[in-house]
Amino acid sequence: MTVSSRLDAIAGAPETFPGALLLSGSSEPALERESLRLAARLLCPGDDPGAQCGSCRRVHAGIHPDLLTVEPEGVQIRIDRVREALAFAAGRPYESSRRVARILRAELLGPEAANALLKALEEPGERMRWILTTASRESLLATIRSRCAGAGVMSLSRSDREREWQDRGIGGDDAADLVVFGCSEDAEPAARLEEARAFRLAAVGALEEGLVEGRRPALVLLAEACAAVDRQDARMLAELLGDAALADASPASDAIRHRSIAGRLAKIARSVRPNALRDACLAAMDAPADNRRGNRRMHYEKVLLGLYEGRVSSKR
Repeated sequence: MTVSSRLDAIAGAPETFPGALLLSGSSEPALERESLRLAARLLCPGDDPGAQCGSCRRVHAGIHPDLLTVEPEGVQIRIDRVREALAFAAGRPYESSRRVARILRAELLGPEAANALLKALEEPGERMRWILTTASRESLLATIRSRCAGAGVMSLSRSDREREWQDRGIGGDDAADLVVFGCSEDAEPAARLEEARAFRLAAVGALEEGLVEGRRPALVLLAEACAAVDRQDARMLAELLGDAALADASPASDAIRHRSIAGRLAKIARSVRPNALRDACLAAMDAPADNRRGNRRMHYEKVLLGLYEGRVSSKR
């Protein structure tokens, strides 16, 4: 029995599911998908492995009242988010017989946040289940690891995931983009493709206008757009910047995610100084949450205007 099917079996019988489970693997998107799938199984009022019931659909849409997801804000999962999770764990379920909290990228728990979580992981209670994920298990505090049952999650290759979409009747180019955009199998593919492609087209156009043609306002508007969308779409900016650097250095690289626009990205890369795109990519990945500690629009604006200031006029 595979790890995934073994987890499926115990999730279908929640009384055997660990109070705290640590999922580890090399792919953060795969870990996020698996943790969400398990949460849906745990909260499902019946036996619905296909996740088609109303409860499962609300879990995958992120609106189930008995599911809480904790993610890093910038470079750390902060203590106030853990306190929120602890208060959630102490409450009674609204519609399910239990509650589930997911902590994504648990290696980014700050020391204070991790220590606050220890007792809850050790004694979660009958109605609470914790699912933590990490792509860097060795970076996770030993005290956290020791309080969780562990399971590894294997990530499919890009070509395997494209074949999965093709097996569902999706064309080759569409299947490739669905993988790039991180669409789950439970999502409506046509709607997601249209939305993500529109954002990508607008982002690339703004990068060309701002960095190749030297029109600064286009980059300011792109920063506003990135701050207005959800984090999954906003991450596309970092992907595009990283792909641009790769496309310029190695146009045939298999590491390029957005292959269909590699030529446009390479042209953008030739308009900025060496290494600037790599640095901007890393900075764009570390956007803060919009709260008293951070402002996403200002963060993206700083990243993009930094690229603008580093334009290489001779390569326009």
